[in-house]
Amino acid sequence: MRKPPPILLPLFRSEGQARLLARVYLFPNRPRPLADLGRELGIDRGTLTREADRLEQAGLVRSERIGRQRILHANTDSLYFSELNSLLLKALGPASLIGPAVAELPNVDMAFLIGSWAARYLGQAGPPPGDVDLLLIGSPEWGAVSRMARELTSVLGQEVNPTILSPEQWANQADGFVRQVRRDPRLELRLDGVPEGGAG
Repeated sequence: MRKPPPILLPLFRSEGQARLLARVYLFPNRPRPLADLGRELGIDRGTLTREADRLEQAGLVRSERIGRQRILHANTDSLYFSELNSLLLKALGPASLIGPAVAELPNVDMAFLIGSWAARYLGQAGPPPGDVDLLLIGSPEWGAVSRMARELTSVLGQEVNPTILSPEQWANQADGFVRQVRRDPRLELRLDGVPEGGAG
């Protein structure tokens, strides 16, 4: 069953189509086989093929065949590339870009996008988010985290606000902040250097 359009950018016909285009447009120098994109984004093969076909027919992406693999590329010559890239960066960029940036920091055990941005991304209705809240579990050096947040803020055009908790703090269910974060929508980021694709 097709998921409804994403609340953060309801211009697309489905969440899968928006996430696929975001993955291809936000990483134009990292084309991937369609099968790998399906695993990365958590989209079944049939749905992914249909969405890729629609995007290609619209001239937004292009395909290349290498053996039996279909490689999807951003069509950077498209009249809409710059504007769509900017929209996708603002709406879906945090989920795609913050995980790989955090993966480069030492001593981070887990990372989550929390707050209103995560809630909208995961489909909870509400006002547009004004910033992006990032929760890091571990013991990264604050200076490195702060530099990363400033760089991401510049790229995304949205303020990225990091919070660091130790594993012991994160395990403390008596802490009001921890209870709220665990209760509210949150998106766990992959820390293996692969862009985040779906709800975690």
